[in-house]
Amino acid sequence: MKTNKFNAFNYFETDDEIMDYLSDCYKDDDPQLFVLALSHLIEKKGIAEVAKLTGLNRESLYKTVKGQTQPTWATVHKVLHALNININPSYA
Repeated sequence: MKTNKFNAFNYFETDDEIMDYLSDCYKDDDPQLFVLALSHLIEKKGIAEVAKLTGLNRESLYKTVKGQTQPTWATVHKVLHALNININPSYA
């Protein structure tokens, strides 16, 4: 039997649910949790689409999503901006 990798973003129905989840991950003591959550969101939106929106190299973004490389803050910032995610005090 083939199973699919769990992606929490497959179960969120509203932008508020997405922001609550990202906010919880951002507040966690382990910064990798936020990077992992962001990776799952990128996969949900589609790596090619996010690469196009950010201007980032698709292959590099894929390596980041798969945990093969650590994203720089510049990459994280571009992804957040492209996906219209605003980390602000009301959520963080």
